[in-house]
Amino acid sequence: MSTSSAGSTWIIGETVPWSAAWSGESAFALGPSTDFPGMTEVSQIERPGVGEPLFAAVHVSRQRRGLAQGLCHVCGAQTRPGDRWMFPVASGGFVTLHDGAVGYGCNVPPMHRMCAFRAAAQCPHLGRLAERPFRSPREEGRLISRTDVVPGMEALAAGHPPGMEIVYSCYRLFSPAFARAVRTRRDAWDHEARARRET
Repeated sequence: MSTSSAGSTWIIGETVPWSAAWSGESAFALGPSTDFPGMTEVSQIERPGVGEPLFAAVHVSRQRRGLAQGLCHVCGAQTRPGDRWMFPVASGGFVTLHDGAVGYGCNVPPMHRMCAFRAAAQCPHLGRLAERPFRSPREEGRLISRTDVVPGMEALAAGHPPGMEIVYSCYRLFSPAFARAVRTRRDAWDHEARARRET
């Protein structure tokens, strides 16, 4: 638990997502990747609860660990197949595969059902979207590294050795079958959003 200078009480897993970064976690380092053997990754100092929560900034190491190990984005505890949920309108995107098929890549760790509904009720971004939690597939998907500089990491990347391939982030790539289910969900959300605007 942490109390801000304004008197707000922050509780990880309740009022702050586990994978959110905090202002006291501003140090980064390069080292061997634990999730992508043979590669170099960016790691971030871990001091959850120190300073103020940075809701718009994901913690680099916790995000990667959450996706690799199936840890809940909200509470940080292990999720199980059958109780993994996501918000595919708010996050992730479609990925064209080598054979031309389209998969779905999710860059946010899974959530327990209860945690997902808590996030939907408390997160301003999700509240604006009015998106309901969506059950993840039972398939694990493939963990894919991202060595492009993700938004918000530009200043950090500028100080890294030129030409070095560095893992900044990762995502889970799901099958074309699940991508079609996500597209159906997004189309339904678009239809509902237009209907809300017209009323």
